[in-house]
Amino acid sequence: MKKIFLVCLLTLVVESLFAQSSLQQYTPSVLLSQGQMEFKLFNNLYTQTKVRDANGTDVELGQRQSFLNHQFRFLYGVSNNQRLNVGFETNLTTAWYGGESSDLMFTSIGPTLKFVPIESKGNFSIQSTFLFPLNGDDLENPLFVNHNRYTWWTQFFYDYSINSKFNLFFEADLIYRFAVEDFQNDFFRVPLNLIASYFPTSKLTLYSNVQYAPAYGKLPGVEDIEFGRIRWFTQLGLGAKYLILNNLELELSYSNFILSKRDGAGSVYNLGIRFLR
Repeated sequence: MKKIFLVCLLTLVVESLFAQSSLQQYTPSVLLSQGQMEFKLFNNLYTQTKVRDANGTDVELGQRQSFLNHQFRFLYGVSNNQRLNVGFETNLTTAWYGGESSDLMFTSIGPTLKFVPIESKGNFSIQSTFLFPLNGDDLENPLFVNHNRYTWWTQFFYDYSINSKFNLFFEADLIYRFAVEDFQNDFFRVPLNLIASYFPTSKLTLYSNVQYAPAYGKLPGVEDIEFGRIRWFTQLGLGAKYLILNNLELELSYSNFILSKRDGAGSVYNLGIRFLR
């Protein structure tokens, strides 16, 4: 009886140690194994009191504008070689313009596909999501809450391990927004991200990130300007991830739009919760 108890106890300890290190192993570029599931809630608050014009000069808005988005994403491992995951994403958003606020509403939903294109390169993966807008005109009228557009968001992930304590993560995105109204124009962003991570313990990750995100299209209402880069921003940020339970991860981060043209000049606060089983 004592031997059985010791074997069971040892099994629980081993499983616990594996679970405590597994979430750090599952960086954004790594896929789930067959039968594994990932649930992630990512809360994003963008807030600003000014924007920047075509010259990069601050333009005061005279009020605080804030946008709170709740992104829920589910992924499921369908292949036994960690090369294919499927799932879906949905978003809820609310906005504040000074003293006026919108309702919290579902703004988009759509399927997600994640795969490893080169079998020998498990640290390089692609994730593609197609989002359908929900609530139609209420997304942009009378207040802009979120885009009333179909959105095709493709992400390219690559991890590079420097040593057991340091890691570099690269991400390049293509976010294409399709016009659904006559007065809208198609446009797309190409955000480029670099994240440097430090692992002081098996449960804690500290990181810093830089992102450059240009947008390409045509300015609405300006017919004589050719298709090209219409705006861009650069943001810098800091963040941390902590494994609060064996399979539950908490993430906190902050970033600031340090440079931009025809774009925002605010700050971003993020809270992420990820559950893996």
